[in-house]
Amino acid sequence: MHTPEPTTPTDHPLLARLPVAAGAVTLRALRTGDIDDFLAYRSDPEVARYQGWQPMDREAALAFLQDAVPSPWREGDWAQIGIARANDDRLVGDIGLQREGAAQVQLGFSLARGAQGRGWAQAAVRACMTGLLVPLGMTRLRGITDARNAASLRLLSRLDFVPTASEDVVFRGEACTEITLERRL
Repeated sequence: MHTPEPTTPTDHPLLARLPVAAGAVTLRALRTGDIDDFLAYRSDPEVARYQGWQPMDREAALAFLQDAVPSPWREGDWAQIGIARANDDRLVGDIGLQREGAAQVQLGFSLARGAQGRGWAQAAVRACMTGLLVPLGMTRLRGITDARNAASLRLLSRLDFVPTASEDVVFRGEACTEITLERRL
């Protein structure tokens, strides 16, 4: 059984609001004890296909987990929040939040392949909006996804994100169209 690491109190605006329950999953801080689960889904080519991050080795992943939420959280900074199964606290994914301005955030999410198709990502993103971003006074949320990533487009649409722009780009050596979707909070 996975034993969660103890967490220390923090004054970081995101971490201070964690954990946030989201049905079968919980939003929580990432921990170095998540290393094996983190590396498993972040090393899966299917999970990584449309992501801006690259798989990393164990040492880089440990450093990433230790500094997943920069303090202070300034414009341009990404913060990563863990998505864990509520029943056993095992990490199944993460949500990335890039602060783009005083009240605007860009959202990204990754979920282990075995955790996909269960509604967990939708529950996690919804809980992130209502439990983290709205209380912090954020008013606008953006997501950018490859047009071929039908699952992410469906999820964002179900959460009332609307397309606002598209751009033809080259991503990982392939021509693609990136769709920007936005939502007011």
